[in-house]
Amino acid sequence: MGSRRAALAQVRRIEIYTRRLVEQLVGGDYKSVFRGRGVEFSDFREYMEGDDPRTIDWNVTARTGYPHVKIMTEERELSALLMVDTSASLGFGSVVMTKAERVAEISAVLALSAVRSGDRIGLLTFGSEVTGYIPPGKGRRHALGIVGRILEAEGTGRAAHLDRALSYTGRMLHRRSLLFLISDFRFAPKTSTLLRATAARHDVVGINVYDPREVHFPPLGRMRLADPETGRESVVNTSSRRWRREFARRVAERRERMKELCSSSGVDLVSVSTAEDLVVPLRRFFALRRRRRRH
Repeated sequence: MGSRRAALAQVRRIEIYTRRLVEQLVGGDYKSVFRGRGVEFSDFREYMEGDDPRTIDWNVTARTGYPHVKIMTEERELSALLMVDTSASLGFGSVVMTKAERVAEISAVLALSAVRSGDRIGLLTFGSEVTGYIPPGKGRRHALGIVGRILEAEGTGRAAHLDRALSYTGRMLHRRSLLFLISDFRFAPKTSTLLRATAARHDVVGINVYDPREVHFPPLGRMRLADPETGRESVVNTSSRRWRREFARRVAERRERMKELCSSSGVDLVSVSTAEDLVVPLRRFFALRRRRRRH
């Protein structure tokens, strides 16, 4: 009972902490950058310079004697799914929080933004296997239940398996949806046929969560490091220039592989550090996505 109360209290703290950002996103960003299920005809208007010629309605044009285009509006309601990596590597944190705690915050922002916009939000957690699924639903209680499930999820020792999660998602979602793939992307291959196919059917956004020491490791002398997913331990000299060069090379290689995976699959990607204000990267991403949609 005590652990249940503690979990509820943690969910409530996250809700309070993320409230300001949720209000900002619902006020404009969230609604403006994510598509609805489709488009429907609204009205006609006269053609204006810069309009896409493909939208001209030739029947109305012939009837009126002036070029007219169709006005299409997007259906507002979205069905969204948080695909959350809960593998053991997310337990790492060197600043004020772990990657898993940042994942919970991001999930809360997105889930609460979705339900306050009248959309449905669901959850899929995965490691080496799919570990949990909540179908998309509405309401604040539903959104907070999702956050609670993420906080309760226990990381598995093995690396996350992306294709198994995508395969499960394909069986569960039968209409176009918005998918948020939230992970540290340690699993990332250079290509994934299944991710490319999923992105062709759904709107997929990758959210890479990382810790600063995974990118720039400080010179702290000899240390024992352990890989949380393999259990392999090694003693290294972090002050060694040779070791630091090799560390930087592996980091650059992994990040390039992640970017290549998303780019080749048609997936938008935003990276979020455990050390920065959550507002900054999300604002930056939304601005980029808005510009891309205009073009």
